[in-house]
Amino acid sequence: MAKSWRCLDSLPDHMKVVLGVFSVVTMVSLLTLSLLWEDQFGFSSLVFNVVGYGKDPSLSTYSRPVAIFVMDDDDAKPPSNPPADFPPSENISNRFSDGPSPAAAPSPAPEAQPPGSEFDENEKFFSPLLTASVGAGNQLMEYMSAAVMARATNRTLCLPPFFSGPAKHSGILVRARGGLAWEDRYNVLSLARFTKVASLEQCLQQCNYTLDSNVFLKETHEPLIRGFKYYKFANESLNLHWSHVKWQSTNDINTALGNLEDKCVGLSGLFPGLRWRGAFLSVSAFLQPSPRIFEVVNILQNHAIGKGVPYLAVHWRFEESSCPRHQIGLCFSRCKDGSIIDTNFHPFAKEWVKMSEDECNTAGHFRGVGLSKLDIIATIEQRAANHSINTVYLATDGWTRGPEGLALIKESILLLRKGGLNVIGLWSIPGLPNFADGTYYDPYVTMGRKHVINGQQIALVEQEICVRSNVFLGSGQSTWSLAVFRMRLAKRQAAEILGKVWNAESMDLKARDALVSETLLQDRHAAGLQCHYSRWMNVSNVNDTVETYADEFPDGWLDLDACEGRIGNGGRCQVAKCY
Repeated sequence: MAKSWRCLDSLPDHMKVVLGVFSVVTMVSLLTLSLLWEDQFGFSSLVFNVVGYGKDPSLSTYSRPVAIFVMDDDDAKPPSNPPADFPPSENISNRFSDGPSPAAAPSPAPEAQPPGSEFDENEKFFSPLLTASVGAGNQLMEYMSAAVMARATNRTLCLPPFFSGPAKHSGILVRARGGLAWEDRYNVLSLARFTKVASLEQCLQQCNYTLDSNVFLKETHEPLIRGFKYYKFANESLNLHWSHVKWQSTNDINTALGNLEDKCVGLSGLFPGLRWRGAFLSVSAFLQPSPRIFEVVNILQNHAIGKGVPYLAVHWRFEESSCPRHQIGLCFSRCKDGSIIDTNFHPFAKEWVKMSEDECNTAGHFRGVGLSKLDIIATIEQRAANHSINTVYLATDGWTRGPEGLALIKESILLLRKGGLNVIGLWSIPGLPNFADGTYYDPYVTMGRKHVINGQQIALVEQEICVRSNVFLGSGQSTWSLAVFRMRLAKRQAAEILGKVWNAESMDLKARDALVSETLLQDRHAAGLQCHYSRWMNVSNVNDTVETYADEFPDGWLDLDACEGRIGNGGRCQVAKCY
């Protein structure tokens, strides 16, 4: 001990001060953490209560939510009017017009209720084993694939909570589990209209905490399994070795998995999931935000945008924009042939035809486009002008990606505002108001003094704002943007389906749901996020139907329009480069 103290004495004074401060901070942190109540957690220097459903006995079968909102009245409920199932069919005929259409304003959502707690003794379950190392957008794609597989095999889908994702995704970390439960993100009742569902706790009880078997869609790491105490490891499980890419219908799924006799089966290796677009559209038509998220979006939309005000929503994603030797936020990766997330939605640029003949030489390099800030601004201005829109909602993580990203976002917003657009968003940038009236976003006051939302919930709120918009521009390679595209496209197509049926409003709800879901499942376009996995998918020829601008209209991809869309029109984009 004496030797240790003599070593400390030999340190310079400034080092002694640093060590002393560090020791005090560490001791205070440990002491104060132990003083927190069991139902509290820390986030961004604030302490939030974990508001559960304990006061509602009808929800007693649910696992305890890990995080929701701080509310003045814990018993406050959203309005109980039934939701609008799908957009009115009469609005669809006008969606190709040049003028703006009314902003989406769904009816208030009902309070989420649990699925039935009584199960037949012969009931069988699928439990998706989500990937802990990816973000919520990827986990949602895993969930959607599992939902279609459960429907195809007439099994009940278990609803485990999401993982919090990698550290690069902003959000919360709760002591034990992290992430948010399904019922905190999405409406359980709405999903139950597509397939049978049960909470994780219900599944654990019905399965006696045992996964009888585990199905791997592809080779992957050993999954992190929560709740279940007894299960088979990867080397003991059924591995489909990517053969699921051949599935193009629920019949194909049932042929492959319908004969499984085990009561409780885990589903692993779910990302990037099923390979035909109809699988994702069919679930997306029944994907609604949770009642609390729904209420927050209503408050924010009315406060920031205005009731009934048409607006363009833009998702400018920075995280994937990390190409070397190019400014963050201005570079986007592509598939080899220039496709956007390989929906076979091809850009009309001759450069791609020539460049795609050769591979990028160095391992890890990829084809991409280098954008200009001015091209992005011109693209947003042009899209808004085409639809006679003056309000732009900008959802972006750019201001969280360091000084360079923050400066780029601030400069772009100021230029757009200077050009006459009303640009709003939830950024936190000194000297840059969030709203048109010159005020700043306050996580408490802005929400009507009823809600405080954290990082993961902000992402859900902004996603729903984008879904409700009149026009949407997304970022290539982002599953967050892809989810918005699919939800908007599914709702448009659902309205078209019902619009062709005489007196559809009087149909039984189950009959309407069956008509919409079965029709959407027939969509044979290739699903998104395929190009990065193509070397493993050579076991089957994935459907190569072509998605068109008519499919996307009135929406588009920001990086496509700002690059290939401006070739010959003053654009500065670098096309088909190897990064």
